[in-house]
Amino acid sequence: MARPRNPVGSYGVVHVKEVEPGKWRARTRYRFRDGKLKQVERFAAGKTSAKAELALKVALQTIEEGSGGALNPAMKLSELADRFLLDRAVVGRSAGTLETYEYAVRVNIKPSIGGLTIRESTPEFLQAFLTGVHKSRGPGAAKNCRSVLSGMFGYAVRNGASDRNPVRELERIQQKAVKGSSAIPLEELPALRAAIAADPVLVERDTVDLLEFMIGTGWRISEACGLVESDVDYVTGTVTMTAIAVRVRGEGMVRQEYGKTDSSRRTNSVPASVLSMLKRRRGNVAPNDLGLVFPSLLGNLRDPSNTEREWRERRVELGYPGVTSHSFRKTVATVLDGAGLSARDIADYLGHKNPSMTQDVYMARNSGSKKAAQSLESLLNG
Repeated sequence: MARPRNPVGSYGVVHVKEVEPGKWRARTRYRFRDGKLKQVERFAAGKTSAKAELALKVALQTIEEGSGGALNPAMKLSELADRFLLDRAVVGRSAGTLETYEYAVRVNIKPSIGGLTIRESTPEFLQAFLTGVHKSRGPGAAKNCRSVLSGMFGYAVRNGASDRNPVRELERIQQKAVKGSSAIPLEELPALRAAIAADPVLVERDTVDLLEFMIGTGWRISEACGLVESDVDYVTGTVTMTAIAVRVRGEGMVRQEYGKTDSSRRTNSVPASVLSMLKRRRGNVAPNDLGLVFPSLLGNLRDPSNTEREWRERRVELGYPGVTSHSFRKTVATVLDGAGLSARDIADYLGHKNPSMTQDVYMARNSGSKKAAQSLESLLNG
């Protein structure tokens, strides 16, 4: 029976010999990534063979660096992070996702562990790093760093620089449950809409119609800010989500031609009152280069974050501190649920990838009834 071959990246028995007085040679056969066995040797001076054997073993750890691929086990995490970010950009990750990754790398990973090599990045070191981020910056930052590190080491594994992803052995980041936004009680919706329409600040900033659109469609704020005239069909009474407004570091505001999920691109029928509002705006909004339905006062893309902050300030003044822009979205889900639509239909309308997400997070079944849904329909349709 033939002796089994050494695995790739391993070596056999180390033979040590004193080739001349005080000079030692350590020699073994190493199996390279191309599958070939080659003899490797190192020399050292000393009274014993220990230094020569140590020199050989150190050399074997780095013998294939710089060969057989762009990545290697001695690459520093700072460089691996740059390679990973470039790879994610090439495969088409959204600008927002890339910015989130880049922030974790720039603020946390590079300053703290960027000098470690791939080989040195043991679960022990990585766990200590994440624990430190958790204590100093919170669970959200730690969770983001863990996600980026997992992607980095997955990239290293795919390129032959590591034989495992050490992040898989780390503890999960525990986050305290945060109460999210709630659907608006349907009986309170008319008063809220009236308060929005009468608010002088929202009127001055031309934000009333944008909020009315979100209340009537359940669109995300970034989707509403990115809506253009060509995506509105006034004949069929539908709007199509083709792009979202996002801020890209170094570029400013852009229309990103894909949404939060693969299901974000969709066409929705809108209530008659919303369609009437869109027709009115078509004649009143000053022309802008992108054909935006809800441009900023200067005719540019609205920044969803700034618009969210603007609404946060006004909702407190109006007496609705807990009503976020996401509350509009949950309200629409509640109404559609009360009207008898399936979870799949509601998920399609809202642009969710999984109906389970719609059921678990968006459907407030206790506050939805057919009577309430009919009341809301009558309200929005005038």
